Amino acid sequence: MRAGAKRAEGYVPALFLLFLVGISQSSTGPLLPLFEKHYTSGAANVPYLITAYFAGCLAAMVIASAVRSAGRRVLPAATLGYAAGCAGIFLSGNLAVGLAGCVLAGFGAGNVVLTVNDVFARQDDGVGMVNLLNGVFALGTVVGPLLAGACLEWGRPYGFLVVAVGAALCLRVSRVAAWRTREEGPDDRARALGRNALAGFLLLYLGYGGLETGIGAWAAKDIQSQGHTAAAAAVIVAVFWGATAVSKFGAAALARRATTAGLVITGLSGTSAALVVASLPHGAVAGYLLAGLALGPVFPTGLAWLAQRGGDRRSVGLAISSSMTGSILFPAAIGWFVAYDVRAIPWGLALVGACAALAAVAAHRTATVARPAAAGADAAPAARQAGDRLRQGDRLR
Repeated sequence: MRAGAKRAEGYVPALFLLFLVGISQSSTGPLLPLFEKHYTSGAANVPYLITAYFAGCLAAMVIASAVRSAGRRVLPAATLGYAAGCAGIFLSGNLAVGLAGCVLAGFGAGNVVLTVNDVFARQDDGVGMVNLLNGVFALGTVVGPLLAGACLEWGRPYGFLVVAVGAALCLRVSRVAAWRTREEGPDDRARALGRNALAGFLLLYLGYGGLETGIGAWAAKDIQSQGHTAAAAAVIVAVFWGATAVSKFGAAALARRATTAGLVITGLSGTSAALVVASLPHGAVAGYLLAGLALGPVFPTGLAWLAQRGGDRRSVGLAISSSMTGSILFPAAIGWFVAYDVRAIPWGLALVGACAALAAVAAHRTATVARPAAAGADAAPAARQAGDRLRQGDRLR
């Protein structure tokens, strides 16, 4: 009972904190017109607020990947920094202070996302828990633009104030340090993730980032090229994001019936196939709906898979950093092809999905092969010791 109580102390605050991160991440873009009016100088540079936020997130991931630290120990400070950054965005009277607030909020959010995902993924029911966590985050990304729309009418970014207060109330999330996780033993050390397997995971997440951001950035243009209005295209893109949230909750329910590798490989392959459907005449609605359902569980399930295969916190940080890098590279590359033919959008994204699926297959094969090999290496000395003891007993007799 005591262990369950300790776990419950951090469970709800952790979910709520990721919900708040989803709100702040998705509301900055819709609030840009408000910031342009609010900042009397430098209005043309207001879009850099988004860049500053994600730069802070990426910096947090890179530092966490380079420095060995107990992530759960820094979680209270990260949560406090996230709250302070959001409060700074709300209180800022000029662009420089707003940019500083976005960097601080992004840095805190990056550490929070990494740490909580890592802790959830290492629970006994990690696949279900990390999908539940990211499903709640996805709900926050839906609420964020709605709250931003209300703030545009109010004339102030009150949403960031609400997020700051909510994050401050979530400081108790640091008690996830008391959660009981399976202790490391000889079997865990034997299956430590090899470089080839890690490379497969990084390529997997590189492609995932390109898929998610690429669809979010370019799907509307593709949908309009098929004859839909801009308003209808926005609704279809919203359906895609909603489908990702629904499928995360679905994966949490089905986690005990499917393997992590199977969920990831099937999700990436299914996304690629769904994008081919989206490229067909009148196939946009069904294609992007199916793409959202297939893609949703990939990110959280992949983290649980990485942890199961011996990946440490730095490996998780590298995976999330790789995803962010893909979010920058692939949408820009697709934009270059769009200048020649808008039909390249779904086909280019489908190609990214196919490559990511191949990387997932490679990660699965290398991680599976490396595990028994490492175990055999550890077992050999033990076998020799047992033989020595047996021979010594024979001599004594």
